[in-house]
Amino acid sequence: MLQLKKPSNLVLKTIKSRHSFMSAVNLRSISLLMIALWSLNSFAQIPGIPANMSFPTSVGRPTTTSTGTKNSSSRKVTEIAAEKNEVDSLKRKKELALNEVDSNIVNLRKKIFGYSIFNNSKITFDSYARMATPKNYVLGPDDEIIIDINGYSESHATLPVSPDGNIKVDRVGNIFVSGLTIEEAKKRIVSRLSQIYVGLKASGGAPANTTATISLGNIRTIRVTVIGEVIAPGTYAVPSLAKVFNVLYQAGGPNENGTFREIKVIRGKKLVARVDLYDLLTTGNLRQDIALQDQDIIQVTPYKSRIEIVGKVKKPAIFEVLPGENLEMIINDYAGGFLPEAYKGVLKVTRFTDKERKLIDLSGDILASFFPKSGDFITIDQILFNRYENAINLKGAIFRPGRYSLNDNPTLTKLIKRADGFKEDAFLDRITLVRLKDDLTKENIAINYRDILSGVIPDVTLKREDEITVYSGIEMMETYTVRIQGEINLIAREKLAERFASGSTSVGALPSNTETPSVGTFPYVKNMTVEDLIVKAGGLKESAATGRVEVIRRKKNIWKDDPSQITPTIGEKFQFGINPDLSISPSASKFILEPFDEVFVRSSPNYERQQFVSIEGQVIFPGVYALERKDEKLYDVVKRAGGLNAQAYPAGATLIRKVRLTDQEVERKSKQLQELNDNNTDATLRVEPVKQVYEESIGIDLVDVLSDESSKSNLLLQDGDIIRIPKEPQTVRMQGEILYPTSTRFIGGASFKHYISEAGGFTSLSARKRSYVIYANGSVDRTRKLLGIINIYPKVNPGAEIVVPRINQKQLVTQQLLSTISTITASLSGITTIVLLIRTIQ
Repeated sequence: MLQLKKPSNLVLKTIKSRHSFMSAVNLRSISLLMIALWSLNSFAQIPGIPANMSFPTSVGRPTTTSTGTKNSSSRKVTEIAAEKNEVDSLKRKKELALNEVDSNIVNLRKKIFGYSIFNNSKITFDSYARMATPKNYVLGPDDEIIIDINGYSESHATLPVSPDGNIKVDRVGNIFVSGLTIEEAKKRIVSRLSQIYVGLKASGGAPANTTATISLGNIRTIRVTVIGEVIAPGTYAVPSLAKVFNVLYQAGGPNENGTFREIKVIRGKKLVARVDLYDLLTTGNLRQDIALQDQDIIQVTPYKSRIEIVGKVKKPAIFEVLPGENLEMIINDYAGGFLPEAYKGVLKVTRFTDKERKLIDLSGDILASFFPKSGDFITIDQILFNRYENAINLKGAIFRPGRYSLNDNPTLTKLIKRADGFKEDAFLDRITLVRLKDDLTKENIAINYRDILSGVIPDVTLKREDEITVYSGIEMMETYTVRIQGEINLIAREKLAERFASGSTSVGALPSNTETPSVGTFPYVKNMTVEDLIVKAGGLKESAATGRVEVIRRKKNIWKDDPSQITPTIGEKFQFGINPDLSISPSASKFILEPFDEVFVRSSPNYERQQFVSIEGQVIFPGVYALERKDEKLYDVVKRAGGLNAQAYPAGATLIRKVRLTDQEVERKSKQLQELNDNNTDATLRVEPVKQVYEESIGIDLVDVLSDESSKSNLLLQDGDIIRIPKEPQTVRMQGEILYPTSTRFIGGASFKHYISEAGGFTSLSARKRSYVIYANGSVDRTRKLLGIINIYPKVNPGAEIVVPRINQKQLVTQQLLSTISTITASLSGITTIVLLIRTIQ
């Protein structure tokens, strides 16, 4: 069971200070409140709770705890639960006041100088537990005094100040300290203690052997009221060490209408201090931050005079000014001074009059004598960044181009010397000077610098904003080049690097005999020979014909006002041989190139790269074969492959050849296919995009070739050809406009229509006369007309594919119309017959 102790002086004082509250409740409520307070005071006596545990007590900040041990430096603020609830309520009120303002007021507050210091959560004025006790601190009830006796005698005591203002010292009795400063209290306590501790005083010439240290322990709570133009006005319970800035920070500081310059502290109906927050904001000095006492009132009245400064100052803001403060002091002390780019010649002041606004152009040299009025809006512009008062610009073929000072370089020769002189390619015969005239138009002045150096003309005196350009002789010349093409390694080397990078080792990756000749363009250099140019181009290919090199040179026709000298010749040709190893030797050509020469290295007529063909399918040795001769034919390669095996079907053999079209050929072929489709009224063709590189199947008669080597079917082979010899197929495929596209078994002697029947027959949209057969060897045969009436269908062989196109939409409409007309005609004929019979009977 909880053991209740006699209430402490703190509890008794709290009950007395709440007399008005207690009178409003019944006796039972008072008893419950006393029990709760006594329980709180006895909480540390409960088993299992540490004896040094305490509860948070400081206002709005984490509290420190007092262990009660000797020489304890921690300190806490004594308060009761009711006061804490009241402080929490004020905090919530402050938060609501900050959250409920509209955006215009928020923006206005941000511009007010000094407002941010109270609106910054990282700034705090609370340091009660760690600050030294001020010497002028006035003691009162609920303060604690710590007494330490050291030396000949040892003693320690923590003594609260009672509501009567006394501390009770063991063996000394009550000592009255309320209302005394901490220094005055120290003297009184030591005086009383010396009565029982004789060693505290020196006697008989002997020094004192005992010392007494008096310090302040836990401090009391005082109540301070903040009224006027603040964010959250109200009464705040704060530690007795609190000062003006502590309480203003708790209240959120002055609002958008509150003064920062004349904050009043009222004590006992008397004005005890006027606080100017600008002193703290500008100097960081807290000298006006006076200590507060219980029942003090902080009054923040509305401001009297404000101005706004914008533009090129370090701290643009809305400033509150006092009488006698001039604009120079405001800018330097409050706004932080001008920025380096500020234009100080004229400041723009917008001022309110009784009827309207007016604009004042304020000269920068009278700021000390200008006293702004409330509402003034002062704008400080920046200097002209794109203009210099003494700049000249030098550019072109000089070593150090850029802007220079006119004062240090008044003439052209001094300017050139300051820029470390001309580059080697400088064109000195015509230097351009562009000058800005008085009417802001520009004029061009041409200068021959060589004449200045020789004294023919005087040195040029420069002016502000002059722009001098020195041209490069090389840049003024046409860009000289030479070009070489043909059997050089320029492009071949690049392709080889790409091939190795991609890891390609296939036959198709090998270079073909139709490669585009390599072309290289190089800057012209004096005394360059043909061999020099070939070396720059990567050397010669193996295929180069070194005995026949051609150079084509431009014909330089100089016009001399004589039309008879105009000739049809546009170039000169030079032909000679060169040393194959390109060495510098007596056998070298010694041919010196000139600008824009075109060099051609021809290919040797007897040189050929290896060419390859592939044979696949039913031969004894299928694979890749290199052509031995330029005239090697189909029969030769089949024989080299060992001939056909027993499963081969030579009638179905095909030749696959790669076709490469130029861009013009692709465009022309696409146009032809589109026109063919547009002009075909019988059947619809599906136009496929034309590929630039594709494989083409060529129908060959291998049976004829193998039976007669001299047959016209024995084709010459090309690099990359693929010969495919399949097994004998056993099926025929039908597709297109038939009822059931399918494949069926080949039957020897069966007709075209038999296979159409196997696929369900023609449909109503079948273009029968356009039907055709694709044979196994890639050849095609079409349907023909006998006497323009009867369809003669092609023969069907094993592996063939029958294709039936679809009727064109226009032809379909025509057929439907003819059918309708035929039906109507037949109907009319029948009706006429019936009418005639009726008339005959009658």
